[in-house]
Amino acid sequence: MFLYGPPMFERDLELKETSADNQWHPKHIDIVACLFITANIATWVTAIKLWTWGPLTFSAATLVYPLTCVFGDVLTEIYGFNRTRRLIWTGFGCGLLFLFFVQIAIILPAAPDFKLQDAFAAVNGALPRIIIASYVAYICCEFTNSSIMSKMKVWSKGDNFPLRAAASTIGAQLVDSIVFFTAAFVGIIPLGTLLSLIFGTWIAKSLYELIVLPFTTIAVTWLKKREGVEHFDRHRLEIFKF
Repeated sequence: MFLYGPPMFERDLELKETSADNQWHPKHIDIVACLFITANIATWVTAIKLWTWGPLTFSAATLVYPLTCVFGDVLTEIYGFNRTRRLIWTGFGCGLLFLFFVQIAIILPAAPDFKLQDAFAAVNGALPRIIIASYVAYICCEFTNSSIMSKMKVWSKGDNFPLRAAASTIGAQLVDSIVFFTAAFVGIIPLGTLLSLIFGTWIAKSLYELIVLPFTTIAVTWLKKREGVEHFDRHRLEIFKF
């Protein structure tokens, strides 16, 4: 009964129910897609900056990365796993393009009046390891988030979006924190600091999701009405397709 929850979390029965992509055509997915990919690129740029709050250490990406799961929740909830999968892989390609041009910018000979070449190279030269770690964590996190959200929606018959959003994000952010910080910082920072980063960031990002969850729920409800559908993924979820 918990999955069905109180009446305030029940699905809108006036929306058209769909289970195949060819049954409807999204009107606003491009807007959410742009926000989703922008949040990911911002994460990759800010991930290298570490800051502390009391005994805890965080990456600056903590401030923006939870938004990728918020947008991922919106995408999967409204547009389904297949369309979200395409955008996850598109974001992966955008990250590769971003990394390529940043490295080209480092290699280009600096103009005589440009005095920041060493600083530019020092900061952005660290990006390859950060980006690779981010890529691996990104794929693991986003597909964990989308899969949990998609499966729980079918199990709960579309009810209780807040519960599904919270559960998918908490699970996905744990995966992300373990994969990213281990790949990015193992051998560079002490083990204690690494564990503080992993669990401190996981807790912070999970709390972030819970704080913005009411706004996410309002946005999802509004966007569903604009799209006019309630989509369910009643098929086998395939990750390695574009």
